[in-house]
Amino acid sequence: MKNLLSYLEYSAERFPDKLAFADENESVTFAELKTLAKRAGTFIANEICEVNRPIAVLSTHTVADVAAFFGALYANCFYVPIDGFAPEAHIDARLNSINPAMVINAKLISDLPMAYEPNNELLTKIRAEMTANSPAYAIFTSGSTGVPKASLISHGSVINLIDWMCDEFGFNEKTVFAGQAPFYFDSSVQELYSTLKCGGTTHLFPKKYFISPLKVLQHIEEVSANVMPWAAAAIKLIANSGAFEKFVPKGVTNVIFGGENMPAKILNIWRRAMPNTKFTNVYGPTETTVDCSFYTVERELEDSESVPIGFPVRNCELLLLDENGKTVSNGEAGELHVRGIQVGLGYYNNAERTAEAFIQNPLSSDKDIIYKTGDIVKINEFGELVFLARADNQVKHMGSRVELGEVETAAAAINGIRLVCCSYDKEKSRILMFYEGDISERELSSKLSAKLPKYMQPNVVVNVPKMPAMPNGKIDRITVRKVYYDEN
Repeated sequence: MKNLLSYLEYSAERFPDKLAFADENESVTFAELKTLAKRAGTFIANEICEVNRPIAVLSTHTVADVAAFFGALYANCFYVPIDGFAPEAHIDARLNSINPAMVINAKLISDLPMAYEPNNELLTKIRAEMTANSPAYAIFTSGSTGVPKASLISHGSVINLIDWMCDEFGFNEKTVFAGQAPFYFDSSVQELYSTLKCGGTTHLFPKKYFISPLKVLQHIEEVSANVMPWAAAAIKLIANSGAFEKFVPKGVTNVIFGGENMPAKILNIWRRAMPNTKFTNVYGPTETTVDCSFYTVERELEDSESVPIGFPVRNCELLLLDENGKTVSNGEAGELHVRGIQVGLGYYNNAERTAEAFIQNPLSSDKDIIYKTGDIVKINEFGELVFLARADNQVKHMGSRVELGEVETAAAAINGIRLVCCSYDKEKSRILMFYEGDISERELSSKLSAKLPKYMQPNVVVNVPKMPAMPNGKIDRITVRKVYYDEN
């Protein structure tokens, strides 16, 4: 199998009339999706007459989005999902970055004229030029700079990920995914392509459902979802809401979460509520095709721990290197670099940023491009990989190196703390801590003094009424510092 179209066609042949995807208003079978995608592919191919071009999709997390994605693939182009509900300036910044050959939305796909019935001869001819290294999609990531970059991923990288996931978690035609992540977040790739490979079903949850965590839990059971591939931010939202005290969905066999560091305290709330469910932490920057490591929880985790990120996925190697590009000793912290098929193709239309992050393997004399994650990790006493902090979140304070992520983990384990983040005021040599929770600033400082050495204790502690969040649910660190420290 050298391209992702084979997943759709295989399931359309085996399960033509089976429900593939459903959103709040529409649903589609595998056979119907194949026809829609081919019509869209014919339309795109006729309009642009070029291959390997970006097709921007203004996504609203609907069935039509999926048809648009596969239409781009049938035209041997790659799709770029963009939040269709975002402000115009946000959309324009991303369109200007990639200069797409076409911009399409759900309505366009739904209203395609009959003149664009599938042209199988044209699509077959175009497809002959496709290889496993052909680009499949690009997803924007702002990283630490705030500047959007379109991370380009090949068919072969996605195939490696999905084949591994389906084997590891036993996905099949009876698997029903609760689709939480919008398509412009890379975690959505997991359920999108696993559904197509295995003949399962994905129910696309509208974003508005998450205003009521209780409603989300009830809807999981209503659609008989048994697998939840969710962003860590959504897992935290449910845990902190107290919704489990009112309702726990039945039948969930797997909860797969990732996207940011997960405090064990949060996960333990889920494990107590759903003791028969398998919980797996998946880790990977967008640049490494969603996941490059995973950790299935099989031991008790103390609330004071972070959930490990575990072990490499199939056909992937994880390198821990020091500042000189040398392998660190076992147990020592190092920057994580990713090697193997999961490594993406770079940033589309951005050679400078690509060269900074996709580097020659310093341990090899042969050409070998690896991805420099910027994440500091170590291997713990159990042989598990553990995330410590971002490289740019390591500071020199009172003569010692301090991982701000470690300070955050200590605070997150304290009862009454829902969300927490740290920053550093280099000019005044201050560790800053911002938190959302039910305990006072003085009480938090007192509890941290018993957990952390003096040089790691925050100098400024601020209780934030509501932690600002980015569109992906992660804490908006720039805004929280600006509002609650810089402007005060």
